[in-house]
Amino acid sequence: MTLVTTSWDDGHPLDLRVAELLAKYEFRGTFYVPRRNREGRSVLSRRELALLGSGFEIGGHSFDHVRLTSVPPDEAARQVRAIKDAVENELGRSVAGFCYPGGAHDAAIRALVRAHGFRYARTIENLWLAPARDPFQLPTTLQLYRHPRSTYLKNLARGRHLLTRAQGACVVLGGHPLGDVLRMLLDRAVSTGGVFHLWGHSWELEEHELWGELESFLAYARDRVPPAQRVDNAASIAAPSEASQRSTV
Repeated sequence: MTLVTTSWDDGHPLDLRVAELLAKYEFRGTFYVPRRNREGRSVLSRRELALLGSGFEIGGHSFDHVRLTSVPPDEAARQVRAIKDAVENELGRSVAGFCYPGGAHDAAIRALVRAHGFRYARTIENLWLAPARDPFQLPTTLQLYRHPRSTYLKNLARGRHLLTRAQGACVVLGGHPLGDVLRMLLDRAVSTGGVFHLWGHSWELEEHELWGELESFLAYARDRVPPAQRVDNAASIAAPSEASQRSTV
């Protein structure tokens, strides 16, 4: 059974605009938030986070949006613990998911995230159209941003399971416009019963005028995927095992 999920990083106030588009087309999504951003970007206020969390899954993204492999172990632990405590206190419920800032993680960081009560963690590994094999290395299909060809090649080289990602890589490296790539990858997921995972940053959509690309894709995907198969990241982890067996990408 094909599943479509989306996720959005950095907890920028424009996440509310993403949420409006997702709701318009009846899609789910997960928003990974810090409570401060050391890079200087705005983050959702307490009121905005509560509004977003009333309709969508919220996950942690470290407290200050720091790459956890770049700080001492005790600071990494503080960042993971603090974001879980802060978001759960603000929302009044537990949170299951974490996203590694900058995609930076190793075995020690994955163990740390697990030890602090998260049930899964998302990476920035692209080109997957199959269910996750490790809940603490949840991959994605594509970022909603057109990277140079070299970036996709580096992501592919640094990642795992090259054979699994080969057909997705062929689509992305084929030189097609971004909208066509998104539709082609979704069609591959539908044909194989796989998982399509779109991710991005709301501030990036604004800076690069990508709102139209997102809405166009959601309109296309709404006609291809039934509502019950549009899920958040937590639900995508539970994709049927037969989807993995059927997917050849």
